[in-house]
Amino acid sequence: MNRRTFVKRAIGFGFVVVGLNRCGNDTSKVSTLFGLHEGTVTLYDTHAMALYFDGGLGPKTGIVRVEYILANEPVEMEFWHGHGGRNHRFVLLPEHFADLKQLKRVYVQTDEVAGHSHKLFIDPTDVRYRVAGALPIEVPLLD
Repeated sequence: MNRRTFVKRAIGFGFVVVGLNRCGNDTSKVSTLFGLHEGTVTLYDTHAMALYFDGGLGPKTGIVRVEYILANEPVEMEFWHGHGGRNHRFVLLPEHFADLKQLKRVYVQTDEVAGHSHKLFIDPTDVRYRVAGALPIEVPLLD
């Protein structure tokens, strides 16, 4: 990836890059890059997003709190709708939290209700899905 593409993506993700070196190993001019600090990552409470079969975005479907990532225990969440009084549900697992700490988009499938399930994602880098007013929280990369 060239420098211009890199900077465009970094800005698109909502991260601030103070300066980049042209070459060499001197990192003194590089500020927080992708929210990474030595041994930690900066995360925010983020909305899970439903996906439609055509690939379009559905509604927000729950808040993935940084405290869930820190606890690193399975969390069962409710999807945005259900059928016949039973809502779809999905489970976030420690392997999902590990990927979120690596700033990877995570895809999850709901359980089946009324003969179907739904797909959703959690994107820790896209500010469009960040909960309004969410505070940055430093999360250790290693448990």
